[in-house]
Order: sequence, then C-alpha cells, then structure tokens
Amino acid sequence: MGGSVVKAVKKQWSFFWAGLTFGIAQILFMIADIQRDYQVYGRAVVDPLRVTAGLGQMFRGLEIFLLGGKTNLYGQVFQADVWWPIIGMILGGSLVGLMEGEFRSWVKYDKKMLIVSFSGGIVFSYGTRLAGGCTLYHLLGGIPLMQIDSWVVVVVMSLSGMLTFMLLTKLGLAGYFKHQETRSYVETAQLRGWKGESLGYEPTYRPWRDPWRWIGVLFLVLLIGVAVRGSLFNLSYTMGFSQAGWAYPLLTLLAGIIAGIAMAKSGFGTECATVSLELSPAIRNNDEWCKTLGLPRITQTLFKGMFPFIGVMTAIVITNVFIIIAWIGYGIPLGHHILIKDQLNIGHLLGGAMLGFGAVALIGCEIRSYMRLGLLYGNTLIGFIGFAIGYLPYTLFPKAHEAWLSSTVLIHQAYNWPELLSGNPGVQHLVGILYSLFLLVIFIWAIRASARFMQLPLKAVLFKNTELIQLSLDERQIDYTD
Repeated sequence: MGGSVVKAVKKQWSFFWAGLTFGIAQILFMIADIQRDYQVYGRAVVDPLRVTAGLGQMFRGLEIFLLGGKTNLYGQVFQADVWWPIIGMILGGSLVGLMEGEFRSWVKYDKKMLIVSFSGGIVFSYGTRLAGGCTLYHLLGGIPLMQIDSWVVVVVMSLSGMLTFMLLTKLGLAGYFKHQETRSYVETAQLRGWKGESLGYEPTYRPWRDPWRWIGVLFLVLLIGVAVRGSLFNLSYTMGFSQAGWAYPLLTLLAGIIAGIAMAKSGFGTECATVSLELSPAIRNNDEWCKTLGLPRITQTLFKGMFPFIGVMTAIVITNVFIIIAWIGYGIPLGHHILIKDQLNIGHLLGGAMLGFGAVALIGCEIRSYMRLGLLYGNTLIGFIGFAIGYLPYTLFPKAHEAWLSSTVLIHQAYNWPELLSGNPGVQHLVGILYSLFLLVIFIWAIRASARFMQLPLKAVLFKNTELIQLSLDERQIDYTD
C-alpha cells in the first residue's frame, strides 16, 4: 500500500485516473457553487467549473494596480476580482512539481515556438469572447450539460485544432507536442536512441538566464499577487473573503488545486483529446507518415491509443452523472442559459476555430495552461501574456460585439438538446437519461478500442501512464502488475 502511494505521488498518472480526478474537482466546485447560490440568491443552477470571466476580472485588477485606475482596458466588461479555481490550478501544477521533484523549467523552447505560443494566447483568449467560453466551458462543461452551442464549438474546435497541428508540423515544431515532459523519460529515450523525443532538452540550458522567462514569471506573480491581495483587503472583491466568506473561496480553491494536480500528473487537456480522436486512424494505417512529421514516439502512441480522449470522456461522464442527479433528482435547473452567450450564434463558429488554433499553438488549452504555469513551462509563461492582449478587442468594444452576436443567433428558444426536442419536463428528463447513456457508450467504446488498437489489456489502458507504456512497448514486455 505504501509503495502504491509513493508511486502515485512521484510518478505520472494514466489519463483515466486524471480524468476521474478532474471530474471529482468539477463536482466539488458544483457543490460549492450550488450551496453558495442558495445562500446568496435563494436559488441555484447546475453549472460546471468555469474560468474565463474570472481571468478577465483578474486582468482588470492588475490594470488598476499598475495604472492606478486611469485606464479602462477591461473595465467596461469586468470588475476587479479574484477567481480561486484559476489560482488553484496553478498551485496544483506547482504541487506536482514538488511531488515529483521536478518543475519543467528545464524545457527550452526556441524563438519560433515562443512566438507561436504568444500568438496562440492572443487568438485563444479572443476566441473565448466570441465562443462564449473556453474549451473547459464547452467540452468539459457544456457537453455534460447537453448544450447545443458547446457541441458546435467542440466540432469546429476539433477541425481547427487538427489543421493547426498540421500547419505547425510543417514549421518543424512537431517535436514539442508532447502531453507532458519528464526529464527521466527524455534521458531514457536518448539512451535508447530516440532522437525525436528530446526536442527542448539541452543539459547546458540555464533557465534563470533566460530574460523571456523572467518576464513571464513577473507577469504571473503580479497577476496572482494583486488578486490575492485584493481578496484580503479590497472590500469590492465579491469573491474576496469579506464578501464571500471563507468556505466558498477555500472550496473552489481546493477544486482548482485538485484539477491542477490531475492535469499536471498526466498532461490532461482538451486539445489533445480531440486531435487524438482524429489522428488515431491515420497513425494506425500509416505510422511511417507520422515519422515524416517529426512527431515524437510518445505522441504517436498517445494519439494512436486515444489516451487523452479517454481522460476527457472520463471527466465528462462523471460530471454528467452528477448533473443528471442534481437536475432530475433534486430539481436544480441546468446552467449555461445566458442570453447571446449561450444561444447558438455565428460567434460560436468563429470562436471555436480560434479556440482550436490557440489551444494547439499554446500546447495546451486555457486550463492546461494554468497547470503548465505552475510547472513553469517557458512557452506557457509567454503565451499567457498573450491572453491579456486577446481580451482587449472585446473589452474595448463590448457593445459592438454584443450587437453583432445577438444579430447572428441561430437558435433562440433552446439552449440544450432536451429543450430543443421537447417542452415537456418528463420527456426532457428521458432525453437527458438517454444522452447520459450515449456518453457512457462512447466512453466504453474508447477504452475497448484503445486496448485493441494498442494490443494492450484494459488494465494497462486504465492504469499505466503513457511514458511507462511507451518505454515498455519498445521491448513489448509490459509488467501490468507494477
């Protein structure tokens, strides 16, 4: 038992375990959110973990701190505040760095990759404004909530992410696309002669001499420091302790920490999940094609086995089960019913395409970027600055954006599939149950298909991390009892 605990702390996890843990984090957040809404408003909705508006509020707080309130870059849309799940995810990433005795500051990115990540941050954050939320909001929140707009965003995002991935391979950046880096894996791969696994690894690299890294760290420290300071001393912060009390901030902070740990222990994220589902058939049918792209072996295995998709489906199924119980069993209405933002419109199409591009360019969606910030990935530190810039077109001209989005609404009356198919509550509940079974079937199919594609037992797919699978596949001698 003690050995298993040590391995869980020191080693990376499988995507299944990461998805399970992330789903638990979402449920913890929803419970805290429902409880607080009943206390404050006397009513509540089931609304999964969300981050983009909270980030905008934190940017507004930083703007006031740096410029003394003389500018209004974010103020037309956001009031300065703190959002604890974001801070929690960053802390979760750092905790994993401490657990494993290794932060990822050793990974060196060339200037081309830094420029791509910075651009990806700008495009992604603007995409969240058009799409009404990030990939977390739509894939890990909207899909469990049965949202129509989220399905559209996810489909467009998947296609855009695939095209972006292919574009960046043409730029010679494919070697950077790994779910997670650990020094032990890279060094072992080098000993085995796998040259494609070690892009970004230079033993002589000294990260503290990199000026770009210091710029990114300074920006991150200021953002978090201003938000936490405001939560303690600024009475206008609605999520600060003076207004929100202690229970809600601490519970949502804990939810963020658990989510951050889940992601940092596996590389769990949304963009890998969708790309792996699309690329798996191509890799199975023509693995030589992947070698011409310069794709690392571990990424080929990752995509072929659809491991990230299994992780995301695990989180989706768990979240959906909680939502169905709260909705049908306790009569709590479904969330994501905001005018314009959640009504399917053309913005979801354009924003979805931007989310796909940005997530791949960042080597991580927004939530994955938070845990990567905690692990001190250099490209994410720079890409995160791009997030602040990408919000500006919307925050400077919010009325123009809202007018355009409202004029392009495609579905006015229904937000989710049960509402679209019937106005009868009983029928809606039945549709919800059938929808849950549909998600469960996809989840089971993904696990069984992964085992078949990789010629592995189900136990290995569920419990072995990708690095162990990859290293063992080289010898085809996998110890499944380890």
